[in-house]
Amino acid sequence: MLPPAALLARSVLRAAARPGPAPRGLRSGPALSPVSTADTVLGLAAVFVSIFGPAAWVLGHIQDYRKREE
Repeated sequence: MLPPAALLARSVLRAAARPGPAPRGLRSGPALSPVSTADTVLGLAAVFVSIFGPAAWVLGHIQDYRKREE
């Protein structure tokens, strides 16, 4: 049997080695402050531009990429 100090140290180290799940800032229920239509439109436009903007630029310049400089 281990001395009490060793048991205490082992229990402290065991808790540090296997922490529980990290706390998350999740909250169920309605939003605390409602999102306006302008915020929604602005957010969706930003997502649309960030996803489709680079792809449209590449497709618009694809002929430049196909040209070979010799």
